[in-house]
Amino acid sequence: MKMSSRGNSKSKPKHVRAEVMFAAILAVALLSFLLSINIVSSTDKDKPLTMNGSLKNSLNLVHAEKINRIVLERKEKPRYFTVFSTSCSPQQNWQSLLFFYVAYKVKQPGNITRIVSGCNPNEADALRKIHREKISTLSDRFHLHVTPDWGFRDQKKYWNKPHGLLHWMKNELRPPNNVDEYDDDIIIILDPDMLLLKPITNDFGDFHKDDFWIGGKRIEKVRHSTPFAQHYGFGNAWLTSLKGNLSYVVGKNSPALKVTLTEASNYYPAGPPYLATGKDMFALAESWVKFLPRVHELYPQFMAEMHAYCIAAAHLEMPHQLAKGFMVSSVTGANKEKSFMFLDDVTREKACNAKVSPNKLPFVLHYCQRYAIGRWFFSKYKLHENIFDCEAELLREPPTNVVAMYDWYIFPNGIEKNDYSSRGNRKYLIQNGWMMCTIIFAVNEAATQMKRKHCDFQANYNKTFHFHEESAFQAMLQNFTRPF
Repeated sequence: MKMSSRGNSKSKPKHVRAEVMFAAILAVALLSFLLSINIVSSTDKDKPLTMNGSLKNSLNLVHAEKINRIVLERKEKPRYFTVFSTSCSPQQNWQSLLFFYVAYKVKQPGNITRIVSGCNPNEADALRKIHREKISTLSDRFHLHVTPDWGFRDQKKYWNKPHGLLHWMKNELRPPNNVDEYDDDIIIILDPDMLLLKPITNDFGDFHKDDFWIGGKRIEKVRHSTPFAQHYGFGNAWLTSLKGNLSYVVGKNSPALKVTLTEASNYYPAGPPYLATGKDMFALAESWVKFLPRVHELYPQFMAEMHAYCIAAAHLEMPHQLAKGFMVSSVTGANKEKSFMFLDDVTREKACNAKVSPNKLPFVLHYCQRYAIGRWFFSKYKLHENIFDCEAELLREPPTNVVAMYDWYIFPNGIEKNDYSSRGNRKYLIQNGWMMCTIIFAVNEAATQMKRKHCDFQANYNKTFHFHEESAFQAMLQNFTRPF
């Protein structure tokens, strides 16, 4: 009887079987390694990492889902969400275009969203079109969020900020249901009239010295229960302006009632930039919106909106790490000495186009004031609203040595003026010149890039617009001496 081929074959020795098994294990390990170094690709560090298409097709769904989870676990944390609140006004449209362009240029990480309130349907549609055609083309991380029109006008127009923030969070991030997704991310609130001078994140380990922090630097990173913000000059007025009626706003058992006047000055007079974790910012937004009406009832001023934020932070027991130099704004305002220290070694000849090391720069330039040297001038309120239109003229740019040419200024109204000729005023001259030049150059650069991308060959690139009457401006160009 013939034996079957199966019975006729000799069994392999144990050591051979072990070698085969070892080789198989080694091959699997090698394959896993090769996959681990080539399974993902990304052209933008802020976009979710995705698998290469060819590899994805070769893997079963279960394996693919497992790989995706591993990639998400490796994804850099925290993520950043920068937001700024605006109305539908043409003025804030050009400010928003400028904001997005500068954020693109400095490579601000994460998603950036304009939260716009107060639009009628036609205005909202027009803004969506502008955003789609001019902003989304810069980056798919740039977004527009349109809120309902709550009817906040005049002195209450700033109420749109907390209401818009809360509406955006509830509709885009959807807390508290998505706590695992967004709780540890960082929310950054800026104003539309702010220029980012460099990226702002949650890590301030290299940010200047301890004397740039109110009460000294306690921690270096934004974390739960300790938001960061710029220190504003109203001190403990958020508390004292209520004249002993804080309990009417927050209730009889609120922790805010235990805050001392010293603590009120050191940890709570906060303003943009605000930075907090997603978990904390949602809690702040809810209390901010809740407390604002009664704060305004007791203190019917436009600052009620900022005071309500401070009260919300105190109520939630979130003392802020406040910085004196996150931003620069007024050359005569609070914290000006610390804020402008980066210009201490800059001469008048180089002030307009000063080359400053990034680690010395503040994060934000807040152009909410008027800035002038001679009759060179900038004010956001005086700039024509169509500056980014194809046919609009650009701003006339001052010479780079303008601060050395003039030691005085006159505003376009012809009434407000200042003499900076005394030695003690030279630093204000340099600060004014740097602020004015930086804003003018930024507006022109952004408008030029927008025109090159979206206008035809007939676009207007002439740098001819200035804010003064032509005869007075030309007289200044011919005669540098102070006319008063």
